[in-house]
Amino acid sequence: TFFRKRTMNNIGVVGWGFVGQATGKGLARNKQNKIFVYDKQRTSPLSLKEVVAKSEFIFVCVPTPMYSDYSGMDMGIVDEVAGQIAPFAKNTDKIVIIKSTVLPGTTAGYVKKYPKVNWAMNPEFLTQNNANKDFLNPARTVIGASNKKAGERIMKLYKTILSKNQPYHIMDTTSAEVTKYMSNLMLASKVILGNEFYFLSKKVGANYEKVRKAVEADPRIGSHLKSPGPDGDFGFGGACFPKDMIGILGMARKQKIDVSVLEAVWKKNLKVRKNREWEHMSSAFRKKK
Repeated sequence: TFFRKRTMNNIGVVGWGFVGQATGKGLARNKQNKIFVYDKQRTSPLSLKEVVAKSEFIFVCVPTPMYSDYSGMDMGIVDEVAGQIAPFAKNTDKIVIIKSTVLPGTTAGYVKKYPKVNWAMNPEFLTQNNANKDFLNPARTVIGASNKKAGERIMKLYKTILSKNQPYHIMDTTSAEVTKYMSNLMLASKVILGNEFYFLSKKVGANYEKVRKAVEADPRIGSHLKSPGPDGDFGFGGACFPKDMIGILGMARKQKIDVSVLEAVWKKNLKVRKNREWEHMSSAFRKKK
């Protein structure tokens, strides 16, 4: 029997915020990738069922905002979407890829709850202002998959748009989720440490800019030590770092995990940060019902 080799990748994107748009537009750079979009908040030509039916890969890119009382993260949207997709994807070779930032163990929970679906976790490492460019120029691509074949298929998809030298890290879904949080919170912590040495330098009469450049010359330390930051404020803001910090702190409290260093970083951030812009972002901030 002759089987014709599949040349077109049909890709569904659920959620069309900055992550969904970067994903859809980035993958569409290769003409062999056809994109189908569904977004509950926008007018979508296709229903969620139709997007799943047409797609081989379904990227879930919906918000996971923090609670306004800083007690943790609201997983309600991504949980709802996962539950809606599962009946349409079960018993097929489709792969449902969680790209939203979710708490460690979330995707493994979906594997357990919806075992007849191929689940994967593919964290994003995008900056909000340069998401499209970042998507096409990642430092690495992290793929957490519930089985080896799914991980290899996702890697093959990314190879249609990324450079031949792109490093890939394929692992289990929970490890991929932790990779995302550790990456962002290491960077957030560096911002706060940079702030502290900025104030210390001012106090003792040191030139912080010269200090910073000399310190950043060590490749083990790298960047993110500029004080104040590019927005002229101290601490870290935006949609991602605060939300991710609160997500991990909330989970750690529930599971009685000692993350006292991260707690200190967050407290210091609230002390030095004047512009808490995340409090005005619907995608990052939500009141408890």
